[in-house]
Amino acid sequence: MQFDYFDAQVLQRAWEVYGAPIYVYDFAQIERQFNKLQSCLPPNFRLHYALKANANLSICRRFAHLGAAAEVSSLGELIAALRVGFSVEEIVFTGPGKSRHELLAALEKGVGLIVVESMSEARRLNELAVEIGINQPILLRVNPAIRTANSCEVRASGASCNDLQPIQMNGQGASKFGVDEESLDTVIPMLQSLTNLALQGIHIFTESNVLDYQQLVNTWGNTVEIADRLRQSGVPVHILDFGGGIGIAYNSVKQEFDTQAFGQELKLRFTDVPQPYHCILEIGRYLVGEAGYYLAEVLDVKESKGQRFVILHGGIHNLYRTPAMQNATKYLRVLGKENSPTQPAVLAGQLPTPVDVMVRGVELPADIAIGDVVAIHNCGAYGFNHSLTNFALHPYPAEVAYVNGELVLIRDRGSYEDFFRHQRLVEV
Repeated sequence: MQFDYFDAQVLQRAWEVYGAPIYVYDFAQIERQFNKLQSCLPPNFRLHYALKANANLSICRRFAHLGAAAEVSSLGELIAALRVGFSVEEIVFTGPGKSRHELLAALEKGVGLIVVESMSEARRLNELAVEIGINQPILLRVNPAIRTANSCEVRASGASCNDLQPIQMNGQGASKFGVDEESLDTVIPMLQSLTNLALQGIHIFTESNVLDYQQLVNTWGNTVEIADRLRQSGVPVHILDFGGGIGIAYNSVKQEFDTQAFGQELKLRFTDVPQPYHCILEIGRYLVGEAGYYLAEVLDVKESKGQRFVILHGGIHNLYRTPAMQNATKYLRVLGKENSPTQPAVLAGQLPTPVDVMVRGVELPADIAIGDVVAIHNCGAYGFNHSLTNFALHPYPAEVAYVNGELVLIRDRGSYEDFFRHQRLVEV
């Protein structure tokens, strides 16, 4: 496994200056990824940074300055997006189960598009829009009848990822997201009857971390077919939100996503046609994932029944990955021991639960020792924001940016007092 200068020099310095556990982000890599994708997109495509991937204010501000729009899925993310300078008119508010408070805030702040995920949510939004006298543009999220085996929810149910052809999921296609495609003929007339909502288009997002650009284009082609059918029936569909799905390789072997071929295919399929749609991409992982590193110190090395365990000053309270994503954690190095012979081990955290296993069967240096620092790659997305931060009351890791050759602290390390700040000690 090969590592570049950033790994060898900057990570060591970050650990020496700020300690561990810590997240380190390469802002030059963030900008390279944004420019690479932005430059290949056809003019009718708009890139929205998905704050769920990483909502650190400094990272969000960088994307706002680069010219991205924003996609948010909570009031907290909306506040962050507005605080760093994203245009509210270009914000897309997504996600199931939006509270009344969140819907009202989105209306009052002037969010450009709100994605409704059910008729009950649409009715609640319409009631609020009537109350404050607003006509709100919306998208309808659709749960498609056709998916691939790489679909987020299909993978979660245990299906194989080897079959990349579209498959009919039937009952397995049930989803907490959106309304079923089969119910559109019933839902859309009801939606159009709501006086203060203006249906602009549809939102369909099923694929996650796709490296084969052709697979993603084919999946999006299904979205276009649904939109075309709606148009032909008289529904004024102008906007398509494809969600995200562009992946990164969580190792040094797999081929990276081909953005150039992707852009050419998008232009051929979605722009050189009569009445092209305005297309939205919600991209997070591709833009920030490879720019982030998680560093944690080794607290213990031990054996149990023939298995070697390496215990980190960290764990799933700092970096939580679902079982389907745990192998991504094998993309790591131990600072200063990149050339040491390796042996398999279980990499685990310090929490008092057997659940706190970061990855099994990972090759670690045979001479790994207490005090060594493990650096896990591709942790810029779904790292800090995805962790189980309150388990066992360990302080949050710090976050550091590498910008123009300098390390800059962009989030202080947490303190033990953070956990008690909003509690009230009551004698009972």
